[in-house]
Formats: sequence, structure tokens, C-alpha cells
Amino acid sequence: MPGITNAISNILTLKSKIKPQQRTYRQTPASTRIRCFPLRIGPGVELISTIHELMEDIDVQSLSILSCVGTLSACSLDSHQLNKKEYNIVSLSGTFDKQSHNIMGSFADSETGSLIGGKIRSLTVHTTCELMLAEPLDCTFSREFDPRTGQNELHVRRKLLTDL
Repeated sequence: MPGITNAISNILTLKSKIKPQQRTYRQTPASTRIRCFPLRIGPGVELISTIHELMEDIDVQSLSILSCVGTLSACSLDSHQLNKKEYNIVSLSGTFDKQSHNIMGSFADSETGSLIGGKIRSLTVHTTCELMLAEPLDCTFSREFDPRTGQNELHVRRKLLTDL
């Protein structure tokens, strides 16, 4: 037992010497109320452009996907192009602002069950797509260049009283 006790003592001593990494948030997280939009999209419709059109039609600046189920017939990912009769939507989540979107998804081949996923550029519905979209009522989304990642990343801006 002395060997185990010494090992544990050494680990605890090492742990106390390691400084915890400081978490530095670029922004303070904002709590917000939401307004939900349940939506069903039918066969042959391109999902991403439809959501952007919806945002314009109902004058919404920002949306998030809360849930999504359905099937797709084609999907353009950053790394792959899915062109087949049918894939099941396993997960779909992300954010939309007026100019852009950042949507990630996972899809299962309906015959083999194999999974594929990634960042979505476009997605065409096969039979149906049932969505629950959420508008943050107290903040807006935009994309700003982040030199740490070299990408345009999500920026959350609190709405001012004059914006409400």
C-alpha cells in the first residue's frame, strides 16, 4: 500500500503545481428570452435559403435551430457532397444572422446506417423536415473576424432599449 499512497501523493503534488488555464471569454454570455417558430418544410426545398427568406419575411435578425428531424436528398458539406435518394437527419444545429449562417449536421444513410456530418452549405429536403427555430429577443447575432481562428465567428450583441 505504501507504493499506492506515494503515487497518489505525487499526483496530488503535481496537480497543485500545475496552474489552471485561465478562461478568457471574448464576450460575456447573454441570457435571453426566445420566440419559437415551428416549421415544416416539404420535398425538394433547399433548407438554408428558405430559412434566410423566412427571416426576411418575418423581419427577424437572428435565429437558432432548436431541433430538426426529417430526411434529405442532397447536402453540400464543407468536406463532402451527399447525393443519394435519402439520408436521415440525425442532428442539425446552428445559428443564422441576416447575412450568413453556421450550421452543423449529422446524417445517417437510410440503408446502411453509416453516419456522415460536417458544416452545411446547402441541404435539400427529401420528404419532410420538421424544425423548431428560436429567435433571441434580447440580442442579435452577427459574424466578426477572429484573428485567433482566422474565421468569421459568432458575435452576440445585446439589444439596447431603443432596439426593442
